[in-house]
Amino acid sequence: MSATKADAVQPTRTTGQIIGKFIASTGPLLVLVVLYVLLYLASPPFRGATSQRLLLLEAAAIGVVAAGQTFVILTGGIDLSVEAMVSFAGVVAAILIAGTTQSGGQIALGLPSYVAIPIALGCGLLIGMFQGVLITALHINPFIVTLGFRSILLGVSLVITRGAPMNIATDSFITFITSRVSISELSLPVPFIITFVLFTASWVILRHTKFGRYTYAIGGNETAARLSGINVNIVKIVIYGISGLLAAVGGVLVMARLQSGAYQNGTDMTLLSVAAVVIGGTALSGGTGGIWGTLVGVLIIKLVQQGLVYLDVQSNAKDIVIGIIIVLAVALDVWRRGEIKWLRLRRG
Repeated sequence: MSATKADAVQPTRTTGQIIGKFIASTGPLLVLVVLYVLLYLASPPFRGATSQRLLLLEAAAIGVVAAGQTFVILTGGIDLSVEAMVSFAGVVAAILIAGTTQSGGQIALGLPSYVAIPIALGCGLLIGMFQGVLITALHINPFIVTLGFRSILLGVSLVITRGAPMNIATDSFITFITSRVSISELSLPVPFIITFVLFTASWVILRHTKFGRYTYAIGGNETAARLSGINVNIVKIVIYGISGLLAAVGGVLVMARLQSGAYQNGTDMTLLSVAAVVIGGTALSGGTGGIWGTLVGVLIIKLVQQGLVYLDVQSNAKDIVIGIIIVLAVALDVWRRGEIKWLRLRRG
């Protein structure tokens, strides 16, 4: 009798595992496809090529920032400084690029953009790594360190610009990174191509290198990772450096697109990047997830935002919708972890 019951239960258990794994792996992509089809059918203006390019362009900067956030969250940490880094990097690049001695009343050096931009990116990398040093050497919670640097970087950006945008003089390099590339009848914004290349590089790092395996190991069980010989502190320092660097790339993309650096350039990017990472399937507790899911999460968020515009929803409702998305993203993460525990209980 007991064998019969076990045989009867076994198919249900297997079905539950299959369904849970399917939802976790393909759920975000299915949501993206459904949202895209619904908006495509509901709004004729959305069907135009310009709207499609705009969607990819809007996803570029936040996508790069979210890619860096993915590395951090995979280790069980969080980087609250990314939106400030976006603003700070854009302001630094703008100060170095501006082609006159005075721009908006602010001092400007007039360097070529191909010189100024690497300097801004280097600042992002070094500041990110310094945050990693503070987190690992002083054993301070990442939440506190990155929150503090968020305030510092925003304050520095505000002081430097005095609250006014720092306009830049465009050159051939700025023109290139804000242009489009046509492939047959397909026209893609260069910022999105840059983002896609960085996502591909991140995927290679996370899935095909020792560093990537160490990243997942730290998020899965940091103590076990230490005992297995992984230099956890060095890995974390590099990871926060990657997050700072990619946030600086996002800042440069925003600055180039707006042709100005301002302390408001990174507004809401911390919340949106975390939401995109979680929507894409990466657990806030770390150890599980992937970089391509993050890109899907970014596209979902931007598709929702763009849909509100095309469906003539009040602009004031944007914050409400974004707040709902963030809450649902966290709830989804909790559900995923609960689903895993449920499956383990059944398996036991």
